[in-house]
Amino acid sequence: MEVYPYKFKPIYKEKIWGGRALERLFGRKLPEGIMVGESWELADLPEGVSIIDNGPLASKSIHELVEEDAEAILGEGVNLDNGRFPLLLKFLDANDILSLQVHPDADAAAKLGPPAKAKTECWYIVESRNGYIYKGLKPGITEQDFRNAISEHDDNPEALKALLQRYDVSAGDFHYLPAGTLHALGPGVVVAEIQTPSYTTYRVSDWGRGREIHIAEALMCIHFDALPANPPGAEGDILVKTEYFIVRKVNFPPVEQQELSIGNCRAWMTLSGRGKIITDGIHSDVSINPGDTLLIPASARKLMLSVTEEMTFLEITIPQSN
Repeated sequence: MEVYPYKFKPIYKEKIWGGRALERLFGRKLPEGIMVGESWELADLPEGVSIIDNGPLASKSIHELVEEDAEAILGEGVNLDNGRFPLLLKFLDANDILSLQVHPDADAAAKLGPPAKAKTECWYIVESRNGYIYKGLKPGITEQDFRNAISEHDDNPEALKALLQRYDVSAGDFHYLPAGTLHALGPGVVVAEIQTPSYTTYRVSDWGRGREIHIAEALMCIHFDALPANPPGAEGDILVKTEYFIVRKVNFPPVEQQELSIGNCRAWMTLSGRGKIITDGIHSDVSINPGDTLLIPASARKLMLSVTEEMTFLEITIPQSN
């Protein structure tokens, strides 16, 4: 198998709350006539599988790579997700508020049964136009308080908002949303989302828009205890460190060439700047532009980074299980 830094074709998902901000921010050519809410940058799910867009393996999928040689891609001691790549990376463009929702943890998913699947995620705020998010319940709100509000008001948006923690957000903010966290992404916000590969979502409210809600399932999932004050493992350039993923914010000043230390699988979600990865001469150099997502396999060797404009990116790695 050819090993080099892979870029992938974005998978665009139309959403009622979506927009066109990815055109403006990253110069993307989006599908005409739709409001794009999600761009799946690296995915290996039945609902969408990423296809390589560069080099000799162009048109091959991430799923095929993992099937062919998982260790070459992920390295030793990294567990697959039922034979699939164990991360899902996205950009989200919220032009309207998303539903108030929750994802199950492993225990809740087991009780709910298939196809329910645990989901932990985090958001890096790429852009905020006076945006906000809801994350968790206000201190002192109990499960019974929440049940009473739902029973009495039946998807009344204002009644629910009164129970929630609201955070006004700015570009560069970071929020960790472990499984079981009640949350909603507000309008005017673009985020990079790093998550475990699950599509299981239970809506508590759709703010009166009329889509299906899932109260019974959501109540099985919501954690009513307080969220940690800071993301676990946050220190220095590490934004969060969990058993599923580690996210770092990395800055590189302009440099003609700098050797990259590899040895483990890593994905880069580029926020700003330009450059390229220079390979060992067997493969073409890999350009890096704002909005690009790259996967650098664990077995890649002899890579050099050249930065022409100061570069900032999120680096996502997968912890080893042993």
